[in-house]
Amino acid sequence: MSELPEHSWVRDAAALAALAAALREAPWVGLDSEANSMFAYRERVCLIQLNVGGSLWLIDPLALARADATLAELAAPLADPELRIWLHGGGNDVAGLARDFDLQLTNVFDTQQAASFLGWQRTGYAAVVEAVCEVPLAKEHTQYDWGRRPIDAEALRYALDDVIHLPEIGAELSGLIRAADLEEELELANRSIEQARAHEHGFDPTRMWKLEGATQLRGDRASVLAALYAWRDQKGRELDFPPGRLIANEPLVYLASRAPTDAEALRRIRLRGAFMREHGDELLEVIRKALADPPALPERPKRKRNPAAQVARDKALRSWRREEAERRELPAHVILPPRALQWIATYGAAALDQCPELGAKRIERYGATLRRLAQ
Repeated sequence: MSELPEHSWVRDAAALAALAAALREAPWVGLDSEANSMFAYRERVCLIQLNVGGSLWLIDPLALARADATLAELAAPLADPELRIWLHGGGNDVAGLARDFDLQLTNVFDTQQAASFLGWQRTGYAAVVEAVCEVPLAKEHTQYDWGRRPIDAEALRYALDDVIHLPEIGAELSGLIRAADLEEELELANRSIEQARAHEHGFDPTRMWKLEGATQLRGDRASVLAALYAWRDQKGRELDFPPGRLIANEPLVYLASRAPTDAEALRRIRLRGAFMREHGDELLEVIRKALADPPALPERPKRKRNPAAQVARDKALRSWRREEAERRELPAHVILPPRALQWIATYGAAALDQCPELGAKRIERYGATLRRLAQ
C-alpha cells in the first residue's frame, strides 16, 4: 500500500479548535463520514474525513467523547453559507452529523446528485472519480467496522480517498451542470440533502408484518414469529449488534413456521453454527413459551387506499414526466422530482409555489401542463 497522504488527526479540544479555525478561512471543504451501522444496534458516526481547502483532516468522535470534547465548535463554520461543502451521496452524512453532533450543513453541493442529473449511469463515488480524475479507487473497505480502534492503515487510505478527489469532481460537475442549464434544479436537490434526518430507531412490533412470508403464517406460528421478532430486537440491544445480522428475516420467518421445540428439531433448521451455539437454548425457550402462552399479535397496519382522483393525477403525471424526460433526454427526476410529483398528485396544482423541490424555473416551464394534468 502507498504511504498515507499528509493529514491531521482531531482527537482533543486543541486539535478541534485548530480545525474550526481552518474551516473559517477555507473557501470549500470536502466532507465524508463513516458509521458502524453493520456492527452496532444503534449506528453512530465513528470517523469524519475533511478536505479543508486542500488540507486533510480526520476527526475521531470516539476519542473526542473520551476527552469530554464535542463538535459544537464546528457548528458555526459548517453552517456558514459562504463555505462550499462538497459531498457525494451525502444524505446519510448530513443525517448522521445532525443526529450525533447537532451539526447542520449549508451550501452543500452533492456530486452524486449532480452526476445523476446529468444522466450518468454510474454515479457511485469510485465510478465518478474514475470518470473525472481517471483514478481507480479500492472498494474493499465498504463494510469495514469503523468503530474499531486502531483503524487499519488500508481503511484510512480508503477513508481519505473519499475526500481527496471531491473538490476536483465537484468543480467538473458544477461546470457541466451550468452548461446543461440545470443549476436551479440541482440547487433544490442540494437543499433537500441539507434537510436529511436519520430515521427513528425504535422497536416497532408491527413491522413484523413486513417480513416476507409473515402474513402467510397460521395463527400459532404468527405468535411464534412475534415472540422471536421481539427476542431478536432485545438480544441486539443487549449485544449492541444489528438484530438483522444476528438472524436474518428469511430464516427468522422459517424458524417461526417450523417452531421446533427440541434441540434435534432446531438443528434441522440449519442455522449458523455459531448462532446456534450461543443462542439455541434461548430460541427453544422463546418458541416453547410462545406456543404454550401465545403473545398478543401486533396489529396489522391497514393498507391505505388513495382517493381515485389522487391515483389518476399520479398516473397522468408519471406518464407525462416519462415522455418529457425522453424528449429532453434527461432523467425523469430532473423533470419532476419524486417528492414534487407526490405532492401535486396529493394536493393538486392550485398552489405550485408551495410544492417542495419544484422551484420557479419548473413552474414557469411546466406550470400550465401541471395544472392541466392535476385538475
